[in-house]
Amino acid sequence: MPPCSSDQEAPRSQPVAVMGSGCARSGVMFDGMPQRRSRSEFDAGVSLWVGLQPGILGVVLRFLPCLADRTRLRSVCRQWRVGVQGYVHMLPPPLPILVLPEFKFSSLSENEELMPVRRVPVPKEVAADDPRCVGSFDGWLAGVTPSKKRSDKCFRDADGECFLVNAFSRKVIRLPQLCNWHHSSAYSSKHLPVVNGCFEVHFCANDIYRLSHCQVVFSSSPDSGAKYIVAAYSNHKGTSRIALWQPGMMLWHYWSGIDIDGPKDLVSHQRKLYVLLRHRTRLFTCELEEDDRGFMVSHVELCLTELPRVRPYREGGAISCNMVVWCGELLLIIRHYTHDFCNREVLRVEVFALDVNTKPYGLNEIDSFSGDCIFVGSGGCKSFPASLHDGVEGDLIYFVPDDWKPRDRFVYSMRDGTMRPFAAQLLACYFDMPEENLDFPVWLLPSQ
Repeated sequence: MPPCSSDQEAPRSQPVAVMGSGCARSGVMFDGMPQRRSRSEFDAGVSLWVGLQPGILGVVLRFLPCLADRTRLRSVCRQWRVGVQGYVHMLPPPLPILVLPEFKFSSLSENEELMPVRRVPVPKEVAADDPRCVGSFDGWLAGVTPSKKRSDKCFRDADGECFLVNAFSRKVIRLPQLCNWHHSSAYSSKHLPVVNGCFEVHFCANDIYRLSHCQVVFSSSPDSGAKYIVAAYSNHKGTSRIALWQPGMMLWHYWSGIDIDGPKDLVSHQRKLYVLLRHRTRLFTCELEEDDRGFMVSHVELCLTELPRVRPYREGGAISCNMVVWCGELLLIIRHYTHDFCNREVLRVEVFALDVNTKPYGLNEIDSFSGDCIFVGSGGCKSFPASLHDGVEGDLIYFVPDDWKPRDRFVYSMRDGTMRPFAAQLLACYFDMPEENLDFPVWLLPSQ
């Protein structure tokens, strides 16, 4: 991964960022301030450090849990980059990264604070069109750009380009445009009854559409060699759809239905796509099958309709639901709110493990992640093995702002049920604009 550029000066507690020999004329970063140095001075200084033994570099890396700091170390010079390669697989995974609007990011630190904001080194071919991030998987980011037909009221507020970019290798994969205004000769549609439901969904292939992606998930990494599928929750002018794509397809396919309208959370797990209605506690499973058009939806089932009534819920209150895969299991995370719509406050958080062997799915409440942590946001949810890091507290849920409760950001402890603020100072700059214009962050758990 190339060095990252900073949007603000690094605090004094941060490691010194030293540029490689290719940056000699612009100086080095010392204590956050650029210092001019002559070429001879630079070469003399670098020569003292080039011969540092790889074993020492390995020890230093163990004290750098943040990916940005590890990147700075590797970017000092070619010898250091080569020297640390043999130690990367021996290190605990770097602490998670929060990808912010406009493809900026901040690393989580050991004391739960977020590091200074930096820019993701997005290639120029996709960086010039005001992209926003809508999903992540194993170092890959899903991005969209505004439609270039924004002057046309039919396409206003829709997205235009869609792409995948690897945050480390910077490889770009372009997906079909998110506005299609011509029927393809291979157009087809069908209605699918929802198993255990009293309604049906509508599946279309090669159709006209206008999409605006809110969340993107992957069935597997584009680097895996497997035939991966990209699924997206799209909402354009109140029209809610699930859009699907896999390599080789020229257009997005989608499915929709009145009874699955509203904010959603998507999870791809064990060759199934799970679709959760965020505020209605309805969970659907979606199975796909190959056909001559690429693939199609073959089966949709309603597998969860209500929560267990273990204890009474406050009448008139609201819920917000998310899903995450943890240790091979699907977890349902539920926030309960007061009934006051304008000033809703969190009453409590509940976590259930889904029992997929029953019909409908069973729910077993859990009170521990075995030392791991969960990160929750409308751009996706991730689990993280916090126990691999010394001094990092486990059994926490980090909530970042989402499209329903933009100022809802806190850390919840599974151990004692307490809640405390999270990232208030860093994210405050994004709340000066109207809430409907906010782009919401996603968690990127970086690969080594």
